[in-house]
Amino acid sequence: MRTFVALAIGTTAPAPALAESQPTEAQLQQAREQFARGRKLEDEGRWSEALPLFERVAAVKMTPQVRFHIALCLEKTGKLERAREGFEQAAREGKPTAPNVVAEAKEHLAALEKRIPTVTVAVAKMEPGDEVLLDGNAIAIGEPVAVDPGSHTLTLRRGGEDVSAERIDVAEGEPQRFELKGPAEGGKPPGPTGPVVTGADPGRTQRVLGWTALGVGAASAVGMGVFVALRAGALSELDAACPNHKGCDPSIEPIVSRGKTHATLVNVFAGISGLAVAGGVVLLLTAPSPPARAPAGTGSIRFVPGIGPGGAFVSLEGSF
Repeated sequence: MRTFVALAIGTTAPAPALAESQPTEAQLQQAREQFARGRKLEDEGRWSEALPLFERVAAVKMTPQVRFHIALCLEKTGKLERAREGFEQAAREGKPTAPNVVAEAKEHLAALEKRIPTVTVAVAKMEPGDEVLLDGNAIAIGEPVAVDPGSHTLTLRRGGEDVSAERIDVAEGEPQRFELKGPAEGGKPPGPTGPVVTGADPGRTQRVLGWTALGVGAASAVGMGVFVALRAGALSELDAACPNHKGCDPSIEPIVSRGKTHATLVNVFAGISGLAVAGGVVLLLTAPSPPARAPAGTGSIRFVPGIGPGGAFVSLEGSF
């Protein structure tokens, strides 16, 4: 549905009694320019940028056309309830002078009626005086309330205090029902952000990475040792085939090439080993301290690096 509603900001002289409250010609001209920029942004689909321009125009002079475009931007940015109110008001204000505004506003209103969801809230173990708030605003318990699609917060207030809260997600165009639980025994339940985890170890991940880096360093050291031995073997073969290493037969070129490759890999693994060990040490030394030791009878797990015949590894040790 393409919108062709144009701006109509009059320039007739105000009555003397109202002269002080009327915008100046310069303000009206600026409002026309802002309206034109807003319409251009609408054509480009940049609704959130167009909205403040139209609101600035409205601060100078509100017309049915301006109100319509504010509502249109609100609709396109998901604020359906405010958009509906804007279209309804634009249709009322446009009846005498702007029939095109009235017609288009009614089209948008008909479409919004199918899109705006409703929420009905019940309370488990309800007590006299309980109050339910939706995004901080009191609503009637058990009666449908129109809301914008998206995330909302339900709060149960009892005795003047917030005793329960829950975050809900509301889909577009669907009536939905939610039950808000009362406070748990012995205290208030967690709020909409979820339960608070106690006893967490903030440095655990960093320590795991540190031990892993040490394991990689150890494995690289083993690899370096292997290629040191292979390089030594190639050097022995070269000494046997050409003791002086001068004027050697071309047939020994594969031995020389193999020795150079092994020497290169020695350097590569040495570099990896040094960097990994240094990084692992830094991670372990800078990791936050673990929480207090668990009481007897609870399990504990730790990571232990090691080196065996097959190379480096990281093992898990635990007690239960």
